[in-house]
Amino acid sequence: MIIPEEVAKKTDEAYHFLVKANQKDHIIWMEDVFLSWQWWFCFILAIIPWVLWWKFRKKESTNRLLLGAFFTMFISTSLDSYGTELGYWGYRYELLPFLPSFFPWDLSLLPVAFLVIVQIKPNISPILKAIFYAFLSSSIGEPFFEWLGFYNPITWNYVYSLPIQFIIFLVGYSLVTSKKFEAIK
Repeated sequence: MIIPEEVAKKTDEAYHFLVKANQKDHIIWMEDVFLSWQWWFCFILAIIPWVLWWKFRKKESTNRLLLGAFFTMFISTSLDSYGTELGYWGYRYELLPFLPSFFPWDLSLLPVAFLVIVQIKPNISPILKAIFYAFLSSSIGEPFFEWLGFYNPITWNYVYSLPIQFIIFLVGYSLVTSKKFEAIK
């Protein structure tokens, strides 16, 4: 074996510990979360924003807008997973117990809020829109989900999220408004 046996043993022990913790988490999810009102609330939050956006979107810009939404989803899910893994925050009610991030937040609410803010008042400065987006998600969204009991900021403060959300919005905005798309030949 190329890996030193001591490292393999430590890694295997940690892995087995994580598997047992995940199994316990899945049992709690199945017994106490699945089909509870909190689960249904998460389900609705994961579906309804996309349905509404699909109905009211600027149809000729759908593909460009979705690029920004997918960027927002990818970055949000990645950072959320890292933060959860590092113990900065946790979630008590999840739509699916297999994801370390909060599915409705990362894959629905944040990207759809991004899409709506990008489309409304297109002549407003992207900096102002990014400030609004960051404030909305960090100072309203996070406290709201903490109040509901879904989100537990263990060592995290909402203020830390402001610059992160600001940058996510600006990068997504630059993708959506880029003029560097070329035709597929």
